[in-house]
Amino acid sequence: MPRVKNNSMKYIAFIIGLIVGAWMVIKTEKMLNWFGPVEWAETKLGMYGGSRLFYKMFGLIIIIVSTMIVTGWAEDLILAIFSPMAGKK
Repeated sequence: MPRVKNNSMKYIAFIIGLIVGAWMVIKTEKMLNWFGPVEWAETKLGMYGGSRLFYKMFGLIIIIVSTMIVTGWAEDLILAIFSPMAGKK
């Protein structure tokens, strides 16, 4: 599978992911006020702090995934996971 030669879209996605992820980590209380508590997070991650932890972890995941996309690790990981299912060519 050929790699995309125009990397400008990767860099734009990285910058957007970095900004959104950092904003979610820094402004967790604002996210909680806008979207409310996440019931699953409140029961599984702790009382009155589970939603805040959930929003922070989600922001970190966005930052990590956007970094993986810009470095090419995401494509390599997806190919490593799903290429055995496609069979050898």
